[in-house]
Amino acid sequence: MYDYLIIGNGIAGLSATEEIRKKDKDATILIVSEEKSSTYWRTRLSHLISQEFEKDDLFVKKQPWYDERKIDEKLESCIEKIDFDKNVAILCDGEEIEYGKLLLATGARPFVPPITNINSKGVFAIRTITDLMNFKDYVKDKKKVVVIGGGILGLEAAHSALLLGKDVTVIESFDYLLSRQLDRELSEKLEKELNDMGIKTCTGKFTEEILAEKGIVKGVKLADGTEIAADAIMVQAGIRSNIDLAKNSGLDTERGIIVDDSLKTKYDNVYAAGDCAQIGDFTIGLWTSSQEMGKIAGNNMAGDKQMYEKPKPFSTLTIGDIKIFSAGMNSGEGVEEVKAEKDGNIYKLFKLNDKYVGGILWGDIKYQNDIKDIVFFGKDLQETKLGEIFE
Repeated sequence: MYDYLIIGNGIAGLSATEEIRKKDKDATILIVSEEKSSTYWRTRLSHLISQEFEKDDLFVKKQPWYDERKIDEKLESCIEKIDFDKNVAILCDGEEIEYGKLLLATGARPFVPPITNINSKGVFAIRTITDLMNFKDYVKDKKKVVVIGGGILGLEAAHSALLLGKDVTVIESFDYLLSRQLDRELSEKLEKELNDMGIKTCTGKFTEEILAEKGIVKGVKLADGTEIAADAIMVQAGIRSNIDLAKNSGLDTERGIIVDDSLKTKYDNVYAAGDCAQIGDFTIGLWTSSQEMGKIAGNNMAGDKQMYEKPKPFSTLTIGDIKIFSAGMNSGEGVEEVKAEKDGNIYKLFKLNDKYVGGILWGDIKYQNDIKDIVFFGKDLQETKLGEIFE
């Protein structure tokens, strides 16, 4: 019997565990995960494609941390079903774990589009350390890499593959790269700089088929008939919440596990947090959001009453000399652009009904906190240092 059972050891599960221990010094806590390792920095995986690293450097908390706080881990273990009436989790090997309170932090998996031959050898979706190592091993003697997906993770992965000395092509189905973060003008500037760097790009193109020979990747065929040779393919097309355990056990699910603003499910002693949780009609899928959810869920499980607020969207991309920060909206009906340029840097703010609703910094990203204050909290532009740029 454990006072607290945490299923999943991503950042949401770890953050919850840390908060529970702060509030409840003597409770018994168990983390169960299918992963082989303790919680690690998943956000660094794309960058590590081109780097040598020690596995220990990836851990968020190194082992003494768990021992000192008397937090038990059960790794490489899957849970098949949960009996919410009996407060029992049943493992795939038949073992049963009784709990007082439960957190589902089962995370998400890569979304792999249903492309013809997508299961061919040489197709990868990097979400775990094992995925990363498998990709690095596979491409050691390979030359051409295609990345399907031109979002932030796709571009970071493409840059890392370029640093490995690979011939890299990015395929993006939308008309331009980073459509959520950038307007068309800056996206086209980004695309040109990536091309100059050596990363080829295909925007507005759908991947119709993985070309394979004897089950091994040889390239991709686009919907317009274009064929691109490839020795390996990396899919970076977003994520999907891991909800099978919750769904099969009788919890309410849609895209994620349904929770209220306190991150509680329909059971008073069962919570969900991170990529697997759905509040209202949205799931999030961001590391920082999962970390915050975990903290709130952990505090609430230990007797507090905190509410989770939907995060305010912002992103940062750093690739070589390219530095971009983006927050809020940059397009839509009635949205007007205010632009300034200085020393090769570009500063943009976006207005809707006389209110700033978005901003982008290109090159000089030191004003990102000013952008957040203006866009998210309504601070007057002239009261910030960024105001000097727009004078």
